[in-house]
Amino acid sequence: MPKPVSSAARAAGRSTQQPSPSSVRPPRPAVIYFFGALGGILFGYETGVIAGALSFIQKTSGFPPSAVITGMLVGGIAAGAVFGALTAGRLADRFGRRPVIFVIGLVYIVGSLACATAPSNGWLIGARVFLGLAVGGSSSLVPVYLSEMAPARARGRLAGLNQLMIVTGLLLGYLTNLALSGTGDWRLMLGSGAVPAVVLIAGLKLLPESPRWLVLNGREDEARTLLAGTRPLDEAERDIAAIKEVTAHSSGHGSGLGSGRRELLARWVRPAVVIGIGIPILTQYTGLNIVTYYAPTIFESLGLPHKNALHFTIVLGTVKVVSVVVGLQLIDRLGRRFLFLAGSAAMTLSMAWMAYEASRGDQMSAGSMLAAMSVMFVSYSLSWGPVNWVVLGEIFPLRIRGAAMGMACMISWLATLGITFGFPVMRDAWGLTNTMIFFVGGNVLGFLFCRFFVHETRGRTLEEIEEDLHARYERKRQPQKAPVENGSLA
Repeated sequence: MPKPVSSAARAAGRSTQQPSPSSVRPPRPAVIYFFGALGGILFGYETGVIAGALSFIQKTSGFPPSAVITGMLVGGIAAGAVFGALTAGRLADRFGRRPVIFVIGLVYIVGSLACATAPSNGWLIGARVFLGLAVGGSSSLVPVYLSEMAPARARGRLAGLNQLMIVTGLLLGYLTNLALSGTGDWRLMLGSGAVPAVVLIAGLKLLPESPRWLVLNGREDEARTLLAGTRPLDEAERDIAAIKEVTAHSSGHGSGLGSGRRELLARWVRPAVVIGIGIPILTQYTGLNIVTYYAPTIFESLGLPHKNALHFTIVLGTVKVVSVVVGLQLIDRLGRRFLFLAGSAAMTLSMAWMAYEASRGDQMSAGSMLAAMSVMFVSYSLSWGPVNWVVLGEIFPLRIRGAAMGMACMISWLATLGITFGFPVMRDAWGLTNTMIFFVGGNVLGFLFCRFFVHETRGRTLEEIEEDLHARYERKRQPQKAPVENGSLA
């Protein structure tokens, strides 16, 4: 009877079957980063297209409107995203990033078509929840994949491509709403989300597996080939060595592939977990998504015709895309923490400005409200928008990165669900002005959290960031040792 084969032997066997670094040419880096971030377009499109479709859905026979139904239609995607984010992260750690991206693309296609054929509010809400599985999976997986592919010197800019794709998808959703507003065909608006999903699946053959996942699973030669195609050879070798070292170090602390839940509870990971919980909640508490999802209905409630409201959302979407492009140039220059703090301060002022205009009632200036919303979009897009995804993709240890990012995204989508479902209810109960004041408080809280809990990670490799977690833990266990250098996470 043959002896059972150990996991190490299986990993070694896989490794020996892989091509040598010189035998396979990896895709061009630009192709990898584009298709790696394409899931962000779908994320943005699906969250943006509902904004302009709401008014038409509510006017359709068999789709009676109410504040609760509106909240469920918008928030349904967040409800599904809670489970999508958690599941995608764990599956990505086990099977790899690439196969999970393929499944996400299929869910986008099926979910979009289900929305387009919905005969009732119940069906449409269910389809939006199902679609949310893919949105949550994208939000969990894309930042991790881009962070693992990018060299340390440009990781902020390249990992931030996710946010650029999200806001581009958001603008595409707004443009689709405007293009179809003459027909009022909300079914086509929602169903058109299947198109970029087809592009994602078609381009998947150009998308390689994450090099860090390859090393972790005994496929070092493949990882070396891939890294050598995206950075200088000596840097690729240093990255391979660092990945192997940090993997061995994590094993010494009792972690292992598949031990994500235990590892998340480990004391040495706690500073990263605090950030991974706080940042997603506070990102939603900025109030940006009430503008993203409800801008047309906010403008309509203040007396602006629907067509004009859609034009205003195009302006906001364009401002957001341009701002993210600028923000990506700053993230590796000014640093993550500085942008968090500056963004919180600016969003506090812009949300207070929006609350003031809303309080004026009939005397409100539509131009001034649009300007306040634009400042909000610029502030968020230069700071929290790209930076929160970059930081979440950086801070967790390699062996549990997928599962930990899934946890962070699950929390993010729970917060999104609370905000998107709660906004119509809060607005009806408190009024628009008091609701916006609530979000002023959220931005103040975000500033304080980043001031006291978030330290800089700019220019550091993922392995250096992980080693900081180990060093901080060891320093607390043995206070007599000298403190570590700057760069600890919290």
